[in-house]
Amino acid sequence: MIDSDESADVARTLAWYRSSFFEGCEEGFVADFMVFCWQTLDPGNVAATDLRGDLLDACAGQLRELLQSVEETCGPWSAPAFWKRYIEWADYATLFSIEDQREFAQHDPGYIEPAFSVFSFTGGREMRAEAMTVLAGCAASSTMRASYVRSVIESRLRVEAFAARTR
Repeated sequence: MIDSDESADVARTLAWYRSSFFEGCEEGFVADFMVFCWQTLDPGNVAATDLRGDLLDACAGQLRELLQSVEETCGPWSAPAFWKRYIEWADYATLFSIEDQREFAQHDPGYIEPAFSVFSFTGGREMRAEAMTVLAGCAASSTMRASYVRSVIESRLRVEAFAARTR
C-alpha cells in the first residue's frame, strides 16, 4: 500500500521525469517514463493505494501524451514503440500478436527486451535465452520498467517450476 511517503515518491519521480524529458531524449528514457506512468495507473495499484487524485490525473495525462507522440518522435522498432503497443494491448485489448512481438525482438539486435513478452506469451517455449539475458539486465536497473519486465519473466519461471514439481 502506498503511504504518504510513497505518494511523495511518486510526485518526486513524476517531477524528475518531466524535468528530464526533452525532445529527442534517449528512447530508453521515454520507455521508462511511459512504463512509470502506466504502472502508477495500474488498477491493482490504484485500488490498493491512497495515491492522490491529482497524481493519478497527472500520470494519466502524461501517459496519454507520451503514447500519442511515439510515432512522431521515435523509431518504429524502438523501445517506446514496443511499449506503446504493449500498453495498448494490456489496457485497451488492441491486437499485439506474438509475430509482432517477435519482430520487435528480432528487428534490432541491440534491443531484445521484447523477448520477455514472447517468452511469456508462448508459455516459455520461445526466446528463453533472450529473456534470461533481459532478466539479468533488469537486475542492474531500478526503473519501474525493469521491475515490470522482471516480474513477468519471474512469474513465467515460477509457473514452470510449479508445473515441474507437480508432475
